[in-house]
Amino acid sequence: MKDPKANLELFKEFGINGYENIRALAEINLRTWEQLVEKQLDTFAVFVDAGIEQLSVTGHSSDPKALFDSQLALGRTLGENLAGKGRDAVNLATQAGNEYRSWLENGINTFNSKVTAAAEEVLEK
Repeated sequence: MKDPKANLELFKEFGINGYENIRALAEINLRTWEQLVEKQLDTFAVFVDAGIEQLSVTGHSSDPKALFDSQLALGRTLGENLAGKGRDAVNLATQAGNEYRSWLENGINTFNSKVTAAAEEVLEK
């Protein structure tokens, strides 16, 4: 068995690694949150722009056919913009998932290597 000082050093090392891992996780969370808020604001801007265009179209058109055509074009543009924003959100979720997976794998590998090294040292004595 290891001496008490070596055991305390091992616990200290686990604590430091744990803190560093939690910090890395917090950074991933913050970066993902910032990107999600940005995407939400972009999507909100699409709706606001569509609303402004809607007011402009209805205020300047007296011909029902022209109004219908304008509404159809506005709907198409809005749909395309929202589909693009949806794709962006899916890409962001995929990116965040990859970062979380990498973080978890790194943490597991670090933990396993430390435990294996400690076990080997104990077995040698």
